[in-house]
Amino acid sequence: MGKVIVVFDGFCVLCNNFVRWISKRNPEKNIYFTNFESDYIKNNYPKLNLGDTVFIITQDNQILEKSEAIKYCFKYIKLNCFFKTLIKLSPNFILNLFYQIIATNRYKLFGKLEVCSIPNDVNNDNILT
Repeated sequence: MGKVIVVFDGFCVLCNNFVRWISKRNPEKNIYFTNFESDYIKNNYPKLNLGDTVFIITQDNQILEKSEAIKYCFKYIKLNCFFKTLIKLSPNFILNLFYQIIATNRYKLFGKLEVCSIPNDVNNDNILT
């Protein structure tokens, strides 16, 4: 199973909690995490810009965002089968609508950290700096 990279907004409290949640449910430990401020992104993906989304970089070096990224990531985590199927079968345009509303208002709704970070409780072997 190849390496999957989650690129997220390290200032966003919601994004940091999402990273914790994914990390705890990834038994294969093949999901890696980095934020937009990391040297890894600056050196390897300089055109990747922080927007109102999380990005997934697949093992094939394909870049996914919004609902496509979430659906892809969910393939690699332990999750309730009903919930996983519900997300998988939901049309992307509907998921993207909800995603965009939350992403646009994430700082107002969940808060913003003063420092761009990766949660401390994520396995250090799965962090790309």
